[in-house]
Amino acid sequence: MSRLRRIVHGAASSYAVLVATALFSLVSIPLALHYLSKERFALWALMSSIGGYLNLIDLGMSNSVARLLIDHKDQRAGGTYGGLIKTGWLVIAVQGAILLAAGLALAPLLAGMLKIQPDLRTEFIGLMRWQSTALALVLALRISNHLLYAHQRLDVMNYTQMGTLAANFSLLWFFFHTGQGVFSLAWANLLSSFAGAIASLAVCYRLGLFPSAGTWGRASWGAFKEIFAFGKDLFLVAVGSQMIMASQTMIITRMLGLQAAAAWAIGTRAFAMITQMVCRLADVSGPAISEMVVRAENTLLRERYQALLSLTGSLSGFAAVGYALCNTSFVAVWTHGEFAWMPLNDLLLGLWLIILAILHCHNGLILLTKKIGFMRYAYFVEGLVFVTAAFLVARRGGLPAVIACSVICSTLFSGAYGVWRVSRYFNLSIYEVGLAWLAPMGRVLVLFVPAALLGWWASGPVAEAIARLALETGLAPRFMAHHPEILASLSRLVLNCLLAGSVGFYLFLHYGLSLGVQRELLQRAPKLLNPLLRRVFVSLPDQGL
Repeated sequence: MSRLRRIVHGAASSYAVLVATALFSLVSIPLALHYLSKERFALWALMSSIGGYLNLIDLGMSNSVARLLIDHKDQRAGGTYGGLIKTGWLVIAVQGAILLAAGLALAPLLAGMLKIQPDLRTEFIGLMRWQSTALALVLALRISNHLLYAHQRLDVMNYTQMGTLAANFSLLWFFFHTGQGVFSLAWANLLSSFAGAIASLAVCYRLGLFPSAGTWGRASWGAFKEIFAFGKDLFLVAVGSQMIMASQTMIITRMLGLQAAAAWAIGTRAFAMITQMVCRLADVSGPAISEMVVRAENTLLRERYQALLSLTGSLSGFAAVGYALCNTSFVAVWTHGEFAWMPLNDLLLGLWLIILAILHCHNGLILLTKKIGFMRYAYFVEGLVFVTAAFLVARRGGLPAVIACSVICSTLFSGAYGVWRVSRYFNLSIYEVGLAWLAPMGRVLVLFVPAALLGWWASGPVAEAIARLALETGLAPRFMAHHPEILASLSRLVLNCLLAGSVGFYLFLHYGLSLGVQRELLQRAPKLLNPLLRRVFVSLPDQGL
């Protein structure tokens, strides 16, 4: 399978995972809210944030192993490849044991630090200990994912993840139904994650990704030093990233309470999924980009990276405006009005989404080159500044102030640094990397933002009129007769989704894709779609397409 086909297959299966994850959230969160109080649901949302910090015990070693395997996968017979696998497996297994011990010991201490109310502390401690067990087990068995990543088999990783989600939901429903309460979430995660890890190991064996007999080599101190030298830099970046991306829940819990933390978890769920969707293009390209770096294919790397950045930027602009347009109504419908969510939050999160997507591309490229430099400190400094600022403004400014801190810090620190480093790596001007390569995204935003503002303003009264008509004619479901505001939110959500899916998607395809990407899509698209794409794309010379 060619490199490009692997990227396309990996991207397609990655988006299938995102759809599966979205479906999982759509059904599992209402299920959890049905069986749990808001405070107990917030405990689980808090576990996700704490789990991210516990995973830092990995010290960047896992990602280091995955990247270094790409350096050695073309020479399997010498023993270096197999020795690296053995050393990496030993390192992450020990780290899994350390993570488990830390989670068990820190649970009572964190209950006090986060001011968990007394009647929930026992459940918090038990939940954190079960969560630590699940995280430790997954970490110890993660070597299979590193092998799949190194050999550009992200499709297998994605299919395994979809199976894990299906198992997770089935177990979650079973445990809730049998009265296990908030612990249902931890036990379902533990069992499904273990099953997924075993399945990944079996697939690696079947695909022949392990060295053949007699060529395994030995775990060595030299391999460990290679892993550690790269991993320590990745660790510092990971610490800063964790502070930037996952501290909000703990800050909000501490300063505004568990109910505000639950609202944050619900209101940002779509944001998290859309951010993953946009950044997934860069993620699935990671193994191929690493291979180009290793093989010194510099001209091809620059061309492919420019196309990747341009496409990611345009997609982030389209997705950010669509998200800001629809999310407030989505939260109202999804939670049946139980959680209030301000449109201002969505505007700020949409802006942050664009910044995150661009810096994810730039800084991801720098990490793949293994020449991290000052980036190891830039993320950490940004994380410290963000956490400090967010603590200072959260109580007075609420959720919008916390999000604004994220936007400002990401722009001034990791965002600016990433543009500068990539411009130096390719020996280009900051203007070309930071603006010229993002011109397609600018065209999408200039055209889509006014249309979205007009649509958002007009959809309010139209949605209310539709809701009244549906209630008067009896077309609305019975349960909505007592909740006309939910029906109006549903109508507004449908109208805004139609606007984003038609006008926004057309603008993305027509103005957001470079001519090179459009030509490549025309070459590879199914014949039935080719005439339609020609109508949407800008005028292209035939060139035998």
